[in-house]
Amino acid sequence: MAVSLQRSGSRTIPDGEIITIFGPGEAILPRRRLSPGPTTAERFVAILGSLVDSGTCVAELNFTKALEARSPATLRAMACDLESYAAFADALAGVGLPASPERLAEWIDHLEDARQKPATIARKLATLATVHGLLGAPSSASSSLVRDAMRGMRRRQGKAQRQATGLRLGEAIGDAPVKGFTLAGLMAACGTDLPALRDAALLSLGYDAGLRVSEMLGATVEALEVQHDGSGLLDILRSKTDQEGQGACAWVSPETMRRIALWRDAASIRSGPLFRRVGVVRTNGHPGRRALGIADLSYNAQVDRERMAAVPARQASVTYAVGDAALTVAAVRAIIRKRALAAADLGLVDLMGEDLERALDALSTHSLRVGLTQDLFASGEDAGPIAQALRWSSVGTALRYGRRLSPASNAAARMLAGRRG
Repeated sequence: MAVSLQRSGSRTIPDGEIITIFGPGEAILPRRRLSPGPTTAERFVAILGSLVDSGTCVAELNFTKALEARSPATLRAMACDLESYAAFADALAGVGLPASPERLAEWIDHLEDARQKPATIARKLATLATVHGLLGAPSSASSSLVRDAMRGMRRRQGKAQRQATGLRLGEAIGDAPVKGFTLAGLMAACGTDLPALRDAALLSLGYDAGLRVSEMLGATVEALEVQHDGSGLLDILRSKTDQEGQGACAWVSPETMRRIALWRDAASIRSGPLFRRVGVVRTNGHPGRRALGIADLSYNAQVDRERMAAVPARQASVTYAVGDAALTVAAVRAIIRKRALAAADLGLVDLMGEDLERALDALSTHSLRVGLTQDLFASGEDAGPIAQALRWSSVGTALRYGRRLSPASNAAARMLAGRRG
């Protein structure tokens, strides 16, 4: 049912702005422009077909099972990786696949010349190894020549992998100062309209539960359980490291539960995805005008009774329509950037010029998860419990994201802090 209410502070007329909210299924959202094109699977097959000779084909069963075993995001990444190799192989003579060790070593040099990072190149080699499996051919990715090419490339680059900037809570946790964009800054820049309520709830839940973007978009009303103390438990049915759906559970703070309740109540969300698209239509208001008489016209004006008629006053209005489906990954990325820009405009972050641009570029959908990891290290937690709480695939992954903070809480720091202060 549509809800209408007055909001004060309109810049058009004193009576304020009329707000109308259509809940899920009550209004049709504006259609997004969809670029027609092949599906990921069709694209993958087309690229693969261009790399092998006409007598080679992919076993249908192998390909079907490969699709079932991988998430849509993984398949998209594999298609991009295969496109990269196809562009390289197209400039060389002969069949692109199967690839010899010498060709893979040349490809590694080509990717390094293109300034690609070691982690990206390693992922692309893994994709080619998978593709060789689909063809029933042995992969050269594990050959000594390719391994040596990768080692040499890593030694030459000599840089740590670039990581997403963490959106830390923003308060002083432990002794580590918090710089740049923070969760508190982005949430303070959200405002109070309907999209702002959604964005604040999304940011707050993403931090509390250390959610990957896929887990964030998979969050539903049914998966969130309120506890007696106002906190909540979120059931995570599937994640990047749990493709078989064994499930996990994350704790949610009372503050986040209140923000989610505000968003759900305003958007009339009773079931299904928590975070959805909101369509917005704004209409400017204007004051009324009496009917014009002949004396009001200039001496050479034409008499137009329709244009001379009285104009009734119209209040400014905004109409929100809440969608049925979950947000997309691109939408979450845009929300984080939008709220970060708003925080900068409000002076909630001490960054300007190139520093601001670099900080914005370093933010990603992974920043909330990284921020919680870093705050846990700053509070003195060990890597093992952190990796378990955030569902990291290994303790090493958690340590990599907290490498600047974890030394302050390791065994040497705890023992020496009281003796060599």
